[in-house]
Amino acid sequence: MKLNDIDLNKLTTFLAVAERSSVTQAAGELGRTRSAVSQSVSALEQTLGQPLFHRIGKRLVLTPAGERLRDSVRDSRLALQAALEEIVDSGGDVRGTVRVGIFLGFPRQRLAAVLTRYGAANPRASVRIVFAPEDDLNRRLQRGRLDLTVSFRLPSRDQPRVHSRALFEEDLVLVSNAAHFASGFAVDELARTPVIDYYQSDPLIDRWLRHHCAGRELALRVSVWAATTDLVVDLILAGAGVGVVPRYLVAEHVASGRLRILERRRRKLTDTIWLNERRDSHRDAAHRAFCAVLLREFAAAA
Repeated sequence: MKLNDIDLNKLTTFLAVAERSSVTQAAGELGRTRSAVSQSVSALEQTLGQPLFHRIGKRLVLTPAGERLRDSVRDSRLALQAALEEIVDSGGDVRGTVRVGIFLGFPRQRLAAVLTRYGAANPRASVRIVFAPEDDLNRRLQRGRLDLTVSFRLPSRDQPRVHSRALFEEDLVLVSNAAHFASGFAVDELARTPVIDYYQSDPLIDRWLRHHCAGRELALRVSVWAATTDLVVDLILAGAGVGVVPRYLVAEHVASGRLRILERRRRKLTDTIWLNERRDSHRDAAHRAFCAVLLREFAAAA
């Protein structure tokens, strides 16, 4: 099958449904009826000759083929969006300040790479970073006190003025150094192992257990609520405990033998990181240029 055999509008519709796991939400995002979105997805599946979603009651779960197509369409769209925005901004001198809200756990090294690249390309522009909890970031964005936010949570349905697009997807893994599980990993031993986590309001280790060990109940001991991903990794490296972190962030330490991933033979646990902007905000050259660098950076790393 050739790309010319596919209606590209149907790929856009499919991606909206895949990212939202909801025909209704995708229809609202695209400004189309629920019926039109559903028919578009069904027509794409017929063209490809295989299902892209498992339909479980009212839930939509991507099939393996659907996951591959989602990743490919997302990467292509991000790269195209970045190229278009860069072309638009190439004709003039970019000035001004971009106000960017970042959730507390976002890895500083990835943010530093984006800021360095943006600053080098736009020496007359500046960026003001605000680190805050998710709810605070959403309030600031709604009130126009931020131009955009990077978030691990989609805005609620009562925030229709916010436009969201997937920035990247991260694989979350449980990691330890040699101080723990030296003789092999056993889930029951987690109850006697100190855990490093982020926030008491939403322990990530609990999510890891529900995903990989459904039905198991363990009384875990969180020794430090560290708030940031960087501090969690540093504490794990120091032997203070085990923790759940993005795989890419510890890949170098795993390769060198300083850390190891405590694997489970289950499907991956993933998080999607979102870029949120107000639909009615004024996107000046500095804003567009920053989004272009951000999208290009993470499309390249995907």
